[in-house]
Amino acid sequence: MRIRALDGALQKARVGEIRLEERLANYTYMGVGGPCRALVRPPDLVSLERLIKLLGELEVAYVAIGGGTNLLVSDQGFDGVVVSTDALQEWTETSSSSLRTGSGVTTSRIVRWAAGRNLSGLEGLAGVPGTIGGASVMNAGGTWGDISDSLMRVEVVTGPPEVHTVTVEAEALNLAYRSSSLPAGSVIGRVELGFTSEEEPHAVERRTTETMERRLNTQPKGVRSAGSTFKNPPGDAAGRLIEACGLKGMREGAAEVSEKHANFMLNTGNATATEIRTLIERVREQVRIKTGVSLDLEVGTLGFGDDPVLRTVWMPPVKGRREAGRMAVP
Repeated sequence: MRIRALDGALQKARVGEIRLEERLANYTYMGVGGPCRALVRPPDLVSLERLIKLLGELEVAYVAIGGGTNLLVSDQGFDGVVVSTDALQEWTETSSSSLRTGSGVTTSRIVRWAAGRNLSGLEGLAGVPGTIGGASVMNAGGTWGDISDSLMRVEVVTGPPEVHTVTVEAEALNLAYRSSSLPAGSVIGRVELGFTSEEEPHAVERRTTETMERRLNTQPKGVRSAGSTFKNPPGDAAGRLIEACGLKGMREGAAEVSEKHANFMLNTGNATATEIRTLIERVREQVRIKTGVSLDLEVGTLGFGDDPVLRTVWMPPVKGRREAGRMAVP
């Protein structure tokens, strides 16, 4: 489908702000990535459902993104529509210890809100960038806790061909280490969280500050990065393995393995996505050769052609078969 025809269909459907041939480097923390056919910012859940239905009918591939914090997009970009959830900013305090928000609300805002009310559950996400929707898709967190500690339910727009808005309880998402069973092509539009009120004054605020300080002391700041590159293998840490192999400071063009935390790949200037992806594969190969451990990616990749199955991409039918999700993001 030509760009002009796609634009006309999107405009007619009134699905939100439309940006044609938008460069995705502007939407990722790593600062790399080529263009998409269109980027759309639906303002509410109704518009989001209307958009997904339309893209299914047009058989146009799409991917949903939140903050782009744990995402690496190829230099060629994505041949489809990017659905940005950043305009989904609903905020409703449903009780003294629960909150319902749009999926585009930042995790940092929610962490601050909970800490200010001495509500426990999300201290582990202190210092984790991105949106609450993206955090829910991948069960974001760290050593000090995950989103699963507070997630109650999500409202999801399911992917084609049967597009509906449904409520999914957290238990049905099968949240595990950096993963969920969210149906491929589905887009989270709304999240509901529950917290535990602490009796000790300022206890949550103190733990939140401690978690933030630990991250500041152990992870690179002020540089372009997509966060943790690899998942930790059982009983070990990806960063420790990479450091043990002597790979800190390894470079590929302007891409570099962080000297502060070896599981972080940095864009030190004008790195390309190809350079970053090449560096990732070099690190993975060296760790496999030297330790026998095969590291799995935590960072989501898009547009490279060999991406793993990710949760927020829908691809149009192939030779009469409907196939959902061949790529996606956190």
